[in-house]
Amino acid sequence: MGGVSAAAADTRTPSRGELGQAFTAARARLGLVALLFALAAIAWWSTADRMSGMDAGPGTDLGGLGWFLGVWVVMMAAMMLPSAIPVVLEFARTAERRRGWQVATGVLAGTYLGVWLLFGVVGYALYTALGMPWPNQPVVVGLALALAGVYSVSPIKRASQARCRELCALHGPLPFNLMRSAAVAGARYGLSCLGCSAALMVAMVLLGMSSLWWVVILGIVVLIYKLAPPLRMRYELVL
Repeated sequence: MGGVSAAAADTRTPSRGELGQAFTAARARLGLVALLFALAAIAWWSTADRMSGMDAGPGTDLGGLGWFLGVWVVMMAAMMLPSAIPVVLEFARTAERRRGWQVATGVLAGTYLGVWLLFGVVGYALYTALGMPWPNQPVVVGLALALAGVYSVSPIKRASQARCRELCALHGPLPFNLMRSAAVAGARYGLSCLGCSAALMVAMVLLGMSSLWWVVILGIVVLIYKLAPPLRMRYELVL
Protein backbone atom coordinates (compact mmCIF):
# COMPACT_ATOMS: atom_id res chain seq x y z
CA MET A 1 0.00 0.00 0.00
CA GLY A 2 2.85 2.34 0.84
CA GLY A 3 4.32 1.85 -2.63
CA VAL A 4 0.97 2.50 -4.30
CA SER A 5 0.46 5.65 -2.25
CA ALA A 6 3.94 6.92 -3.14
CA ALA A 7 3.34 6.23 -6.81
CA ALA A 8 0.02 8.03 -6.66
CA ALA A 9 1.65 10.99 -4.95
CA ASP A 10 4.35 11.13 -7.63
CA THR A 11 1.81 11.19 -10.47
CA ARG A 12 -0.70 13.61 -8.97
CA THR A 13 -1.75 16.63 -10.98
CA PRO A 14 0.07 19.82 -9.88
CA SER A 15 -2.15 22.43 -8.27
CA ARG A 16 -2.83 25.79 -9.90
CA GLY A 17 -0.55 27.48 -7.37
CA GLU A 18 2.31 25.10 -8.13
CA LEU A 19 1.87 25.63 -11.85
CA GLY A 20 1.88 29.37 -11.31
CA GLN A 21 5.10 29.20 -9.31
CA ALA A 22 6.73 26.99 -11.94
CA PHE A 23 5.68 29.40 -14.71
CA THR A 24 7.01 32.41 -12.78
CA ALA A 25 10.33 30.65 -12.15
CA ALA A 26 10.64 29.62 -15.81
CA ARG A 27 9.86 33.17 -16.92
CA ALA A 28 12.50 34.55 -14.54
CA ARG A 29 15.13 32.16 -15.90
CA LEU A 30 14.17 33.03 -19.48
CA GLY A 31 14.57 36.70 -18.62
CA LEU A 32 17.99 35.95 -17.18
CA VAL A 33 19.09 34.23 -20.40
CA ALA A 34 17.78 37.19 -22.43
CA LEU A 35 19.71 39.59 -20.19
CA LEU A 36 22.97 37.63 -20.60
CA PHE A 37 22.58 37.56 -24.36
CA ALA A 38 21.80 41.28 -24.38
CA LEU A 39 24.91 42.04 -22.31
CA ALA A 40 27.01 39.86 -24.62
CA ALA A 41 25.57 41.65 -27.69
CA ILE A 42 26.35 45.06 -26.17
CA ALA A 43 29.86 43.85 -25.35
CA TRP A 44 30.38 42.66 -28.94
CA TRP A 45 29.15 46.01 -30.26
CA SER A 46 31.49 47.87 -27.91
CA THR A 47 34.41 45.63 -28.91
CA ALA A 48 33.76 46.28 -32.59
CA ASP A 49 33.52 50.01 -31.92
CA ARG A 50 36.79 50.11 -29.94
CA MET A 51 38.65 48.10 -32.58
CA SER A 52 37.32 50.02 -35.55
CA GLY A 53 40.24 50.83 -37.85
CA MET A 54 42.75 48.96 -35.67
CA ASP A 55 43.34 45.84 -37.82
CA ALA A 56 47.11 46.28 -37.78
CA GLY A 57 48.11 42.63 -37.60
CA PRO A 58 50.07 40.75 -34.93
CA GLY A 59 52.35 42.64 -32.62
CA THR A 60 50.34 45.79 -31.98
CA ASP A 61 51.20 47.47 -28.71
CA LEU A 62 48.66 46.83 -25.94
CA GLY A 63 48.52 50.49 -24.94
CA GLY A 64 48.14 51.77 -21.40
CA LEU A 65 46.90 49.52 -18.60
CA GLY A 66 43.60 51.38 -18.25
CA TRP A 67 42.80 51.13 -21.97
CA PHE A 68 43.84 47.48 -22.09
CA LEU A 69 41.69 46.50 -19.10
CA GLY A 70 38.68 48.34 -20.51
CA VAL A 71 38.96 46.48 -23.81
CA TRP A 72 39.81 43.18 -22.11
CA VAL A 73 36.81 43.19 -19.77
CA VAL A 74 34.42 44.02 -22.61
CA MET A 75 35.94 41.30 -24.78
CA MET A 76 35.69 38.71 -22.02
CA ALA A 77 32.03 39.62 -21.48
CA ALA A 78 31.39 39.23 -25.20
CA MET A 79 33.25 35.93 -25.53
CA MET A 80 32.56 34.22 -22.21
CA LEU A 81 29.05 35.16 -21.06
CA PRO A 82 27.23 33.01 -23.67
CA SER A 83 29.26 29.92 -22.69
CA ALA A 84 28.54 30.58 -18.98
CA ILE A 85 24.76 30.44 -19.44
CA PRO A 86 24.43 26.76 -18.32
CA VAL A 87 26.03 27.34 -14.90
CA VAL A 88 24.21 30.66 -14.41
CA LEU A 89 20.87 29.02 -15.19
CA GLU A 90 21.54 26.09 -12.89
CA PHE A 91 22.52 28.41 -10.05
CA ALA A 92 19.39 30.49 -10.62
CA ARG A 93 17.22 27.35 -10.61
CA THR A 94 18.80 26.14 -7.37
CA ALA A 95 18.64 29.52 -5.61
CA GLU A 96 15.41 31.01 -6.97
CA ARG A 97 13.36 30.31 -3.81
CA ARG A 98 15.86 32.19 -1.63
CA ARG A 99 15.88 35.92 -1.01
CA GLY A 100 18.24 37.90 -3.21
CA TRP A 101 18.86 35.16 -5.76
CA GLN A 102 18.88 37.66 -8.63
CA VAL A 103 21.70 39.66 -7.03
CA ALA A 104 23.55 36.45 -6.17
CA THR A 105 23.33 35.31 -9.78
CA GLY A 106 24.89 38.62 -10.79
CA VAL A 107 27.65 38.03 -8.24
CA LEU A 108 28.36 34.65 -9.85
CA ALA A 109 28.66 36.20 -13.32
CA GLY A 110 30.78 39.08 -11.98
CA THR A 111 33.14 36.72 -10.13
CA TYR A 112 33.46 34.59 -13.25
CA LEU A 113 34.48 37.63 -15.30
CA GLY A 114 36.77 38.70 -12.44
CA VAL A 115 38.83 35.54 -12.93
CA TRP A 116 39.39 36.54 -16.54
CA LEU A 117 40.16 40.12 -15.52
CA LEU A 118 42.92 38.84 -13.22
CA PHE A 119 44.26 36.68 -16.05
CA GLY A 120 44.35 39.76 -18.29
CA VAL A 121 46.29 41.77 -15.68
CA VAL A 122 48.88 39.00 -15.38
CA GLY A 123 49.12 38.69 -19.17
CA TYR A 124 49.58 42.45 -19.57
CA ALA A 125 52.28 42.53 -16.89
CA LEU A 126 54.23 39.69 -18.54
CA TYR A 127 53.80 41.20 -22.03
CA THR A 128 55.20 44.52 -20.79
CA ALA A 129 57.97 42.95 -18.69
CA LEU A 130 59.22 40.96 -21.72
CA GLY A 131 59.39 44.12 -23.83
CA MET A 132 56.82 42.97 -26.37
CA PRO A 133 55.98 43.34 -29.17
CA TRP A 134 59.20 41.87 -30.53
CA PRO A 135 60.41 42.31 -34.14
CA ASN A 136 59.51 38.66 -34.83
CA GLN A 137 56.15 38.89 -33.04
CA PRO A 138 54.19 37.26 -35.93
CA VAL A 139 56.37 34.15 -35.50
CA VAL A 140 55.71 34.19 -31.74
CA VAL A 141 51.97 34.47 -32.38
CA GLY A 142 52.11 31.58 -34.85
CA LEU A 143 53.89 29.40 -32.31
CA ALA A 144 51.34 30.39 -29.64
CA LEU A 145 48.44 29.41 -31.91
CA ALA A 146 50.14 26.09 -32.72
CA LEU A 147 50.66 25.39 -29.01
CA ALA A 148 47.02 26.28 -28.38
CA GLY A 149 46.05 23.65 -30.94
CA VAL A 150 48.20 21.05 -29.18
CA TYR A 151 46.80 22.12 -25.81
CA SER A 152 43.24 21.63 -27.10
CA VAL A 153 43.79 17.84 -27.16
CA SER A 154 45.86 17.66 -23.97
CA PRO A 155 44.74 15.86 -20.79
CA ILE A 156 44.70 19.18 -18.88
CA LYS A 157 42.25 20.73 -21.31
CA ARG A 158 40.02 17.64 -21.33
CA ALA A 159 40.03 17.51 -17.53
CA SER A 160 39.15 21.21 -17.37
CA GLN A 161 36.30 20.72 -19.83
CA ALA A 162 34.98 17.81 -17.77
CA ARG A 163 35.23 19.99 -14.66
CA CYS A 164 33.23 22.71 -16.44
CA ARG A 165 30.45 20.24 -17.15
CA GLU A 166 30.51 18.95 -13.57
CA LEU A 167 30.32 22.45 -12.11
CA CYS A 168 27.35 23.31 -14.34
CA ALA A 169 25.34 20.67 -12.44
CA LEU A 170 26.15 22.18 -8.99
CA HIS A 171 25.11 18.84 -7.41
CA GLY A 172 22.62 19.60 -4.68
CA PRO A 173 21.83 22.52 -2.38
CA LEU A 174 24.21 25.46 -2.11
CA PRO A 175 26.57 24.89 0.83
CA PHE A 176 27.07 28.48 2.10
CA ASN A 177 25.04 31.65 2.41
CA LEU A 178 23.78 32.66 -1.00
CA MET A 179 26.29 35.42 -1.84
CA ARG A 180 29.25 33.32 -0.78
CA SER A 181 27.92 30.37 -2.75
CA ALA A 182 27.64 32.61 -5.81
CA ALA A 183 31.21 33.87 -5.42
CA VAL A 184 32.58 30.35 -4.88
CA ALA A 185 30.64 28.94 -7.85
CA GLY A 186 31.77 31.82 -10.10
CA ALA A 187 35.42 31.45 -9.07
CA ARG A 188 35.44 27.67 -9.50
CA TYR A 189 33.74 27.87 -12.87
CA GLY A 190 36.09 30.66 -13.97
CA LEU A 191 39.17 28.63 -13.05
CA SER A 192 37.90 25.56 -14.91
CA CYS A 193 37.10 27.77 -17.90
CA LEU A 194 40.60 29.20 -17.66
CA GLY A 195 41.94 25.66 -17.85
CA CYS A 196 39.97 25.13 -21.07
CA SER A 197 40.85 28.35 -22.85
CA ALA A 198 44.02 29.85 -21.34
CA ALA A 199 46.22 28.90 -24.30
CA LEU A 200 43.89 30.70 -26.71
CA MET A 201 43.76 33.77 -24.47
CA VAL A 202 47.57 33.86 -24.32
CA ALA A 203 47.60 33.85 -28.13
CA MET A 204 45.07 36.70 -28.11
CA VAL A 205 47.27 38.82 -25.84
CA LEU A 206 50.28 38.10 -28.06
CA LEU A 207 48.25 39.15 -31.09
CA GLY A 208 47.88 42.53 -29.44
CA MET A 209 44.06 42.39 -29.60
CA SER A 210 44.27 44.51 -32.75
CA SER A 211 41.98 42.49 -35.02
CA LEU A 212 38.24 42.13 -34.54
CA TRP A 213 38.25 39.10 -36.84
CA TRP A 214 40.73 37.30 -34.59
CA VAL A 215 38.54 38.08 -31.59
CA VAL A 216 35.49 36.65 -33.39
CA ILE A 217 37.38 33.52 -34.49
CA LEU A 218 38.81 32.89 -31.03
CA GLY A 219 35.40 33.56 -29.47
CA ILE A 220 33.84 30.86 -31.66
CA VAL A 221 36.65 28.43 -30.79
CA VAL A 222 36.16 29.11 -27.06
CA LEU A 223 32.42 28.42 -27.40
CA ILE A 224 33.22 25.11 -29.11
CA TYR A 225 35.78 24.31 -26.40
CA LYS A 226 33.17 24.80 -23.69
CA LEU A 227 30.07 23.23 -25.25
CA ALA A 228 31.25 20.59 -27.72
CA PRO A 229 31.72 16.99 -26.53
CA PRO A 230 35.34 16.35 -25.57
CA LEU A 231 37.53 14.49 -28.01
CA ARG A 232 38.33 10.93 -27.03
CA MET A 233 41.78 9.93 -28.13
CA ARG A 234 43.36 6.52 -27.88
CA TYR A 235 47.04 5.92 -27.60
CA GLU A 236 48.15 2.43 -28.59
CA LEU A 237 51.61 1.00 -28.03
CA VAL A 238 52.76 -0.85 -31.12
CA LEU A 239 55.19 -3.64 -30.21
